[in-house]
Amino acid sequence: MKIEKITMFHVQLPMKFNFKTAKGSLNLRDTIIIKVESPKGLSGFGEVVAFTTPFYTSETFADSWKILEETYLPEILKKEFSHPFEIHEFFRSPLPMALAGLENALLDLYFKEKNENLIAGLFQEKLADKIPRGAVIGQMSDEQTIKQIDRLIKSGVKRIKLKISPQIGTDLIKKLVKRYPQITFALDANQSFQLTDWPVIKELDELGLDCIEEPFDIKDLSELKLLTENFLTPICFDESVQDLESLKMLTELPFKTMLNVKIGRLGGLYQSQKAIEFCRQHQIGFWIGSMVESGISKILHVQLAALSGNAMAGDLSDSKHYFDQDLIKPEISFPEGFMTVPTGAGIGFTINEEALNRYTVNKLSLTSLK
Repeated sequence: MKIEKITMFHVQLPMKFNFKTAKGSLNLRDTIIIKVESPKGLSGFGEVVAFTTPFYTSETFADSWKILEETYLPEILKKEFSHPFEIHEFFRSPLPMALAGLENALLDLYFKEKNENLIAGLFQEKLADKIPRGAVIGQMSDEQTIKQIDRLIKSGVKRIKLKISPQIGTDLIKKLVKRYPQITFALDANQSFQLTDWPVIKELDELGLDCIEEPFDIKDLSELKLLTENFLTPICFDESVQDLESLKMLTELPFKTMLNVKIGRLGGLYQSQKAIEFCRQHQIGFWIGSMVESGISKILHVQLAALSGNAMAGDLSDSKHYFDQDLIKPEISFPEGFMTVPTGAGIGFTINEEALNRYTVNKLSLTSLK
């Protein structure tokens, strides 16, 4: 592969509501879109999903933009390589989200040149024709939560993840599980509990939840070996697993575990593929998350959710749930709770370049030296 031009777009997507978690809130999504162009006239697109503040991981939007502008993009324009995964050999100690966005753009281009779907071609397996929608509800009042659940049920959703924190308590969760027996619930605490709160988490074990995600604020996953009491609900890991080494620790914990797979957090599809293969080999449940990102990144997560062995529906909602307009055509949509999985070349959908330009507030283009 030889790249002739790379453009970075600073995009600001206004959100339809304030999405609140235990660690922060979001009502405007700043994101970086990367466009790579080949001498043959084809283009590939990827997205860098880092947030403007380090509430999720330490990497921020500014960190990503800086390393892409100063290091990753100039180096890629100088090189020729046979496969996009080779870029993981070029850069040591990389910023995972920045590298993932660049890798995804190169993969989109690579599989467009081969006229193959990116995820199906990468994993060498047939994707499911349709996937179910899984929804996430941020922290809001009890009345708003119930109204949101009622709306989601009418749209065909059968799995809902609730954002929780120590301030919410367990009474509301118990009431919702009882009120909606047709819904499978999962919880996400975004590391807001302490290990000393174990009795509170243990109280939730009786509810038949799909999982409890990132309950504890800990520095080292090995601290969880102390939780030897019988616990049936799988504990799911997200931001505390950012590489394969930390993933391996899950096999040593004394309870059922799951992994929330997000391409950006893991540093790209090279690492995500290895993580999924590891989960399959070691009976760790895996499923697909989302970063409140545009469709350029989310459509890859939609296709990962169509791989065999997903433990539950992913955190994947309609584009219109978050944004007035997305950056892909057609937009992501789950009519009656299911989405037909795209199988076109590359990411499978077309980029809405009119929308991309409308929401761009800054951009940078670099070209290779002839």
